[in-house]
Amino acid sequence: MISGIVLIVGTLLVLSGCKKEIKQYYERPDWLEKPIYPQLAEKGGFDSFLKLIDNSGYKDILSNAGYFTVFAPTDEAFSKYLSDHGLASVDAIDSATAREIVSYLLVPNAYSSDQLDDYQSSALQDWVPDEAFKRRTSNFKWVYDEEVNGSMEKVVDMNAVELLPETPGNFQTDDNNYKHIPYFTSAFMATRNLTSYDYNYFYPNTEFSGFNVVNAKVTEKDLRAENGYIHVIDKVITPLENLEEMLGDNPEYSKFKEVLDKYMKDYSVAPDAFQSRYEQVSGTKQTVYVKDYPIMNFAPNCENFMRYGEGEQYDAQKDGWTMFVPNNAAVDKFFNEKFLKYYKSLDYMSPDLIAEFVNSHLFRTSVWPSKFDVTINYSGEPARFDPESDIVEKKIASNGIFYGTDKVQASDAFYTLLGNVNLNPDYSLFLQALRSTELYYIVRNPNIKQTLFIIPNSAFETLGLSYDGSRNSWSVDNPDLGTNPTVALNRIMNLHIVVNKQLDDLSGTGIVRTSLDEGGEYIRYAGGFVFAAGNAEKSEVIIAGKKSISSNGVSYVLNNALKYSIKNIGAEIEGKSSFSKFYQYLQKSASSLNGYVYDANTKAIANIENTKNNTLLIPNDTAIDAAVRDGYLPEITFADFTQDEQDQLLAFVMYHTISNVIVVPDGEVNGQRETLYKDIDGKTYVTIFNEPDNLRIVDRNNRSAHVINDKSNVLGNRCVIHLIDNYLSY
Repeated sequence: MISGIVLIVGTLLVLSGCKKEIKQYYERPDWLEKPIYPQLAEKGGFDSFLKLIDNSGYKDILSNAGYFTVFAPTDEAFSKYLSDHGLASVDAIDSATAREIVSYLLVPNAYSSDQLDDYQSSALQDWVPDEAFKRRTSNFKWVYDEEVNGSMEKVVDMNAVELLPETPGNFQTDDNNYKHIPYFTSAFMATRNLTSYDYNYFYPNTEFSGFNVVNAKVTEKDLRAENGYIHVIDKVITPLENLEEMLGDNPEYSKFKEVLDKYMKDYSVAPDAFQSRYEQVSGTKQTVYVKDYPIMNFAPNCENFMRYGEGEQYDAQKDGWTMFVPNNAAVDKFFNEKFLKYYKSLDYMSPDLIAEFVNSHLFRTSVWPSKFDVTINYSGEPARFDPESDIVEKKIASNGIFYGTDKVQASDAFYTLLGNVNLNPDYSLFLQALRSTELYYIVRNPNIKQTLFIIPNSAFETLGLSYDGSRNSWSVDNPDLGTNPTVALNRIMNLHIVVNKQLDDLSGTGIVRTSLDEGGEYIRYAGGFVFAAGNAEKSEVIIAGKKSISSNGVSYVLNNALKYSIKNIGAEIEGKSSFSKFYQYLQKSASSLNGYVYDANTKAIANIENTKNNTLLIPNDTAIDAAVRDGYLPEITFADFTQDEQDQLLAFVMYHTISNVIVVPDGEVNGQRETLYKDIDGKTYVTIFNEPDNLRIVDRNNRSAHVINDKSNVLGNRCVIHLIDNYLSY
């Protein structure tokens, strides 16, 4: 019995020793820093912040394990905060406000000051140095009450923006749309080529110290805790509003907000999974609506930047939205000058047109004060504001940058030549044609000077080109335009744009190339009238009426459309006395045996294709006689042309045809150009010396021929015909 008791006692003593060893093994090491909460308490000077933590319910979280970064305001910072808010003590701050403040100053994961401005790239699976200026906090908005279609409903903000702005966001059920807190380090500023100017633009009363959080300076950094890092700040930072919230705060921007609320905003029922989640959290079953802005370039209530728009998980660390918001006076001025000039109210306008106005003020990136002129919106336009004179309010938001302005963005959609078409419903068919041919982007380009001839709907409807909106397609019903609607639309529309030339005066005479390059066809003007080849064939008079000046050129409204020709080149030669002797050779060829130079039925000259640009140089009667004397042309007799004579005529015509380009006396096309004539060595050339109203062509034997202006510039199907005073020797 005694031996058994001794055994039991001995066993208990051994077990007691083991427990002591186990306890000692698992005890917290002396060298380990304390967690954030006790460390702040021990350090002192944070009594107010600690009380706020107690009141917010975050004490246990910050007293135990985990990884956090805390921006901790000092007692001195709280004294100023309480004074500014008329509060006697921290105890006067309610628990909801306490949670808001503490959760916003609490960043999940532990970041030292060296890590904080590094971007966490999920694509590179690495940290990109000095690219970040924001971190996600523990603060989020959750579900709130808002009026939806006349009744109070439960609403949650959109938390995802898609890559293409025209695609509505795809709400993410499990994403809380956490707010971000911005900070500014010297390394980040240097990487982005920013200076203290960019920081003090927003926070003029705070010195940029090299490490600032919002408008506070970091007075101590990198205080290591068991569960993270503490960075001490000299101001109390409350949760920043997002861009939507900032817009709603100031009545000076109420008219811009009204546009967003009425025409841009949309509510849709949240997914079932979120409805269930809300019911579990709230204990009530009630429909929740997602608030989105589907036709805006981004939803200003989304905190996640491009995370769900083919971006990366942490993209909001290094970028955000920017919104320029014109005040009421600026909106009124724009509406009166632009929209209400053509519409009774915005209700009568296309939502796309209103969206164009709104989206011109939205930038899917951070527009820093020193970078207005080099940062572009989705339409490729820079921020056309003077940061010193046009900006009346500037704020950093939780999800971007907010600028209040005293003027609207001078969008290319309304201030270039496109604006003259975009705004006037009488030009809706012309606008659709611009979009269909992608000339829309040329006309709205502010860097290209141009002349635009506008076809009103009344003239467009008689043209024979029709648009089917349901199929987004065009059809052609006019034999003078051919049978291919795509070709017809492109040729017609290109005839109405003169690129790189602003024709301020059409009272004189002139010939100009349309479209962008040497492939363009030509039109002529005289005494306020304009015409193209198709108009000339039918002796149509086109009046260049209402004239408007825009930032990138001038426009005229026509009473009829400019039309191209689909005829072969002989049709433009036949019946013109200036070309009579040359035409006799074409007729003789057609009537002779094996006549293949000219087809009298189709009016086609061999080898001259009407799908390519050509310039035909026709020698005058005197020059034709000289060519006969010199053996370059056969004589015309009662006899048919022989095969050799046909070949001789064909060679003559081909060498007088400059291929693949239209040349007129405007000073533009110069130098050596290929002809249609091929000799034993292959290609042949002439040399062009071109000055305004003075066009000279030099042949391979160095002989010159001058264009006779008053008998030239005859427009044809992708060609121009000139009368010259000498023949060209090949």
